[in-house]
Amino acid sequence: VDIFRDAAVLMVNYIDKIRAQGFEVDYLNIGGGLGIDYYHTGAVLPKPRNLIDTVRELVLSRNLNLIIEPGRSLIANTCCLVNHVTGVKTNGTKNFIVIDGSMAELIRPSLYDAYQHIELVSPAPQDAEISKFDVVGPVCESADFLGKERELPTPDRGAGLVVHDAGAYCMSMASTYNLKMRPPEYWVRSLISIIILPMC
Repeated sequence: VDIFRDAAVLMVNYIDKIRAQGFEVDYLNIGGGLGIDYYHTGAVLPKPRNLIDTVRELVLSRNLNLIIEPGRSLIANTCCLVNHVTGVKTNGTKNFIVIDGSMAELIRPSLYDAYQHIELVSPAPQDAEISKFDVVGPVCESADFLGKERELPTPDRGAGLVVHDAGAYCMSMASTYNLKMRPPEYWVRSLISIIILPMC
């Protein structure tokens, strides 16, 4: 969070100069940018509280209202995109797991090569070979992928596959490209699921 502190110092210096010219400035917005553990390594990352603490005294010393945009650090890991495996194939040099989810529901990987953690949720056959797969969707675009070069057990058709950390920049960026309907959203608590957004 040191970079936020450095940016806040610069901005407060500008605010001092602006106020010296007789203008009122009541707010300091230092934006967002707090990440999450996309790779699921167990890394401990800064939280919004850490960001606030690092600039608190500076903001209070100028009697400013602080605005932060913690976004994904709060909600990214609250949702996952649940898919079914529709097939496994190879082109001779690459292996593919084809799922019913696609870039229409979660465009981050194909839009800017963002990493999303992927795992099978159905038990793989005991003799399933672990291989590297590209996880791809059914949309007829070469960019329709959710992950590349992922080491996974070879799944059976119909197996469940989860793309994690889809709470941010997933449904908010989803489309109905190629006439794909947006999937329903469910809230799950204590093994009870409640639909909060129907398929549309």
